[in-house]
Amino acid sequence: MKNILTGTLLLLTFLLASCQLDDTPDPTEPIIEPRFSTLIERDTISSGSYLGINISEKAETIYTSIQSLKSSNDVSYVNLVSNISSDITKLSNRLPLYQSILLDQKEGTDSGVQITVETGKVKSIYLNSGKTLTQWPEKSDSKSSVRTGDQAVELYQKLVNIRNKGTYARKFERISLPTKDLSLSFDPVMAQLPQWYFAYQTGPDLWELVQMYLKDGKLDHIVVERYKY
Repeated sequence: MKNILTGTLLLLTFLLASCQLDDTPDPTEPIIEPRFSTLIERDTISSGSYLGINISEKAETIYTSIQSLKSSNDVSYVNLVSNISSDITKLSNRLPLYQSILLDQKEGTDSGVQITVETGKVKSIYLNSGKTLTQWPEKSDSKSSVRTGDQAVELYQKLVNIRNKGTYARKFERISLPTKDLSLSFDPVMAQLPQWYFAYQTGPDLWELVQMYLKDGKLDHIVVERYKY
């Protein structure tokens, strides 16, 4: 299985998924291979601000600044590094705030599950192998399965029911929430994460990846990478 959630590959795949543009791959599709890109420039910003995002600001304020980029830069999502849990019971209020939910064993498997949420409903369900599903698990009843069209607010209880049945308990060893919907409220846990990032198009075949590094709940510095496809 190709591990799409580590290192540079993570950055490049979400570089595409973060930009909601007609000529990019559908972000609800499972990402198996990234498009080829060339890094043309890299800057580090440790004082002042960038795109209205101020160094040393608290996480919640940074989040509000990123939300304001929707109209000017078409930024709808922010991606999060290490937003991982092994306890579904701690995610009751957090799950509905996210655009993607990934479930798998610690070591990663082809049968890991990728759930995408859009406008408050489950839009798509995939296995890491790329297989498309309309529900997971495939043969469970409606209370013990996640189905396309389900309301986001129903996800928590459904996932608890699936975990409690035992058969799929190992898929809850690693619960990842890598993509935050900026139209929804701030998740306080975000302040504890080491890095956030988003991408947007700056011209024909040109993209900018903005990586924000946090320390003690505040923005420590920003790394901006510019790519050409």
